[in-house]
Amino acid sequence: MNNILDGELDLGNLKHLRLPKNEMVKLLLKDGDILFNRTNSKELVGKCAVFHAQGEYVFASYLIRIRADSSKANPDFLAYAVNSPIGRQQINALSRQIIGQANVNSVELRSLQIPLPTLSVQKQMMERVAEGREKIAREREAANRIAREINAEVEALILGTKKVSEL
Repeated sequence: MNNILDGELDLGNLKHLRLPKNEMVKLLLKDGDILFNRTNSKELVGKCAVFHAQGEYVFASYLIRIRADSSKANPDFLAYAVNSPIGRQQINALSRQIIGQANVNSVELRSLQIPLPTLSVQKQMMERVAEGREKIAREREAANRIAREINAEVEALILGTKKVSEL
């Protein structure tokens, strides 16, 4: 669950295990698989991201794997739609609270109403989203750099290695 961040998978901190071959075959992820968080807090249930990594990866039991019909839907578009405010509204309406955890099952997941423009329009939309995400990443890095510079400057002022008059 912690590996789904802002609609994307972060494969930086994974758990590793050995599985029997028959289990491995059932759980092996393919490029384009959508991983949907089926159980968690009300805010986190329904979070999803698309798997695009190379190598052998499997998914945890608290996730549902979705394989989109590639003749109708771009998996990145579907995940984006599910993570959107419209998708969140539907998930919130579907999810059931059980002992402090919200749940959505695969049958309920199939009932989501997601508008599907043509594949070419879906692709164009996701290209625009990718551009936006790249810009956000650049802006975030710039903001982090400025924060580091300001923190260093304030620290120098506190330690007396820089004078206020030098600002």
